[in-house]
Amino acid sequence: MEPQKLVLNFVLTIELFFVSLFKIKKNRVTFISLTSNKLSGDFKLIYDQLDPEVFDIKLCMIHYNKKLYGQFLYFINCIKQLYLINTSRVVILQDNNYVVSKFKRKGVIVLQVWHACGAIKKFGNVIERQYSINNYDYVLATSSYWQDPYSQAFGIEPSHVLPIGMPRTDKLFKEDIVAEKRAKMLSRYPQLAGKKVILYAPTFRGNIYKGFSTIPFDAKKMIDELGEDYVVLYKYHPLLGNVMLAKNDRIINMNHIDVHTLFCVSDYLISDYSSVVFDFMILEKPLIFFTPDLKSYIEEVGTFVDIEKLGCPVCYDEEAIIKCIQNNDFSDSHIKELKDTFFDMQDGKSTERVAAFLKEQIKK
Repeated sequence: MEPQKLVLNFVLTIELFFVSLFKIKKNRVTFISLTSNKLSGDFKLIYDQLDPEVFDIKLCMIHYNKKLYGQFLYFINCIKQLYLINTSRVVILQDNNYVVSKFKRKGVIVLQVWHACGAIKKFGNVIERQYSINNYDYVLATSSYWQDPYSQAFGIEPSHVLPIGMPRTDKLFKEDIVAEKRAKMLSRYPQLAGKKVILYAPTFRGNIYKGFSTIPFDAKKMIDELGEDYVVLYKYHPLLGNVMLAKNDRIINMNHIDVHTLFCVSDYLISDYSSVVFDFMILEKPLIFFTPDLKSYIEEVGTFVDIEKLGCPVCYDEEAIIKCIQNNDFSDSHIKELKDTFFDMQDGKSTERVAAFLKEQIKK
């Protein structure tokens, strides 16, 4: 074990002894994040549903980075985490959490919201990690399909994977909100009006310890062969930073725009092992997998979902994507089947269900 981890464990062990003398506050709900220092996404939606007169709400949020000062801030944050975790009735996570896995006391309930609507690539306890994930009590999911994979990844009972939906998908199930977002995008980017819009949104390769990388994608070839009626938007995973493709009037950088907003204006999605493919299924639009490294990816990382059996086009080069679009190799009924497989709840009320679950926990 690294010296800094030994020091952290020593400090947290001593702290836990004293914190254990405090009672758990039965109505305290604590949000913990290591990827953002402010509420957004699922966290913001859940937070807004909680009545501050009923819940004692605490936030413990930081944007983690590996630089020396970032490591120091993380050390201090872990001390704060331990106190809030072990004096809260419910702790809500959206990332994996070291303090919870090693230092959670009995009587604290941990709800893992996670940051995806599913998982093509394997993660969590089923891959090599620096520490094992432990002490989670419940995990949100969009479908019972994920009960076994999430059970393996998070180390919990399958019955504790709750297929009550993810709050951030609620707006995608509401046609009026989707139409409104589309109209705003067309107003902001009038060059998209009347065009067939292709969104390229891949995930990263690698990890936080070994670094991140991308695969090449020839967007110029796409628009040249498809013609003037087509536009390519691209959005890379936030961990990759502002990766840029070829400069062209019909190849537009959208790394700064929320991916759900981009869905509303897109006619096609090209992705790979990213969980955004599941969110896109809600809109029942054509989905294409671009996975030139599929064989090596399966061998090195592994997948929970066999994308070749999903029934969507799986392409290994740009030429195959172009032919797929030109030939309209898509089935509306099949996309609807996928949507029904990966989303048990399609009423746009997942946030309400999560809030009801939290109220139930503090009443026990």
